[in-house]
Amino acid sequence: MNIKKFFLGFAFATCISLVSFSCSPNSTAEDDSLYEQNIDILKIKVPANGIDILKVKVPKNG
Repeated sequence: MNIKKFFLGFAFATCISLVSFSCSPNSTAEDDSLYEQNIDILKIKVPANGIDILKVKVPKNG
């Protein structure tokens, strides 16, 4: 009987801890705001005749 109470208490504590951690707010959106940058379109300089695709350098991993 004593072992049954121990396991019941352990299971109850486990359920309470899982529920409390799963209901905690996710701050991923708040963390992403640190990396967001606004780009001003007016500051981007594009040649009048357009962009030559052959001169665009793409990294090997991208």
